[in-house]
Amino acid sequence: MKKLNQMKWNGSRIYIGLMALALAACKKLPEKKDYLSQDATFNKKAIYEPILGRTALELTQFSADGSTYPLVFSIENARSKQGHPAPELFQKIKVREWQRDYTGLETSLDEIEAKRVWVDAPFLEVRRGSGDLIFRNAPSSIIRAYPDSGYMFDIKIQNKGNERIIKDFWLRPMQEVPYEPYEYDLRTRERKTETRPRPNNGGSNTVPFTIHPVNLEKMYYTKDSLFKDTLISVYFTKANATGHSLTFKFLGENLEPIDPAKFNNTKWDKLVHGFNRRQTATGVTYDVGYPVPLTALKTLFASEGKANITFGYSRRGFGGQRLDASFSLNFAIYEPGDWTITFAFRRNPIFNDD
Repeated sequence: MKKLNQMKWNGSRIYIGLMALALAACKKLPEKKDYLSQDATFNKKAIYEPILGRTALELTQFSADGSTYPLVFSIENARSKQGHPAPELFQKIKVREWQRDYTGLETSLDEIEAKRVWVDAPFLEVRRGSGDLIFRNAPSSIIRAYPDSGYMFDIKIQNKGNERIIKDFWLRPMQEVPYEPYEYDLRTRERKTETRPRPNNGGSNTVPFTIHPVNLEKMYYTKDSLFKDTLISVYFTKANATGHSLTFKFLGENLEPIDPAKFNNTKWDKLVHGFNRRQTATGVTYDVGYPVPLTALKTLFASEGKANITFGYSRRGFGGQRLDASFSLNFAIYEPGDWTITFAFRRNPIFNDD
């Protein structure tokens, strides 16, 4: 009987032990925190100076330093440089965003416009998963612009159980620039200057800056005088703020129109990503989507965020040799409208055979 009782006691001990183990297993273990390095940081610029009137993506090149992903980024404590609240940075504005990728192969303006939609979005945003900054197309009537000292903001970095704030990003937007190249200084808005040589090696003059074409090739204005870029000035003009056309015009030394047909080597159908080309004796017009170029994507019409156009003509020089003359312009237009780009020649090009 004593032996039986001992067995019962031992069984009870085993049962109690198992129950204790089960209860211990049911207890919630402490949640393991992710790692967030104190050295995780951005390749932070001293000042961020996006140009208003266009949308730009700023890659902040965040270095996680071994921190556990996923990381979540958010903007904190946005304020003016003087420390006042800055709600305008997050005020919703109407901007166009791409729903489907632009390729540069679209065959109509309608096809382009079907790929983008109007959305309401703030001027300033941080990408939650990467920390990159988005500056959207907002006007200086809403956002403070240079010479105002601008804004400050912080970025919070979070993962499971940790957070860190990197402080004092300085944002100082610049006023709108409607097109590039631009004749005016980005900060002062005063006309820039350039140096032009005087005729017959007579020194040089400092004159107001004018946009000039690039890559001039075999362009003559006398039988032995080649064009220099300063002999051609380029002017951008806009007729209204709601149009969607782009026209190219050419003027001789007395401001008389030059027929675009004289530029007989120009690939007019591949000049810009435009449609419904109309050509007259005074200009060539396309329907286009703005901005030009539409994206920073390298296409048949653009590279490095600029549209690339080349005008050319062919003629026979002395001795019957063929001369393929040309000139180019790399440009961008950021505002919609009915724009005209005019090339004004200070000397009349020779188009006829010698």
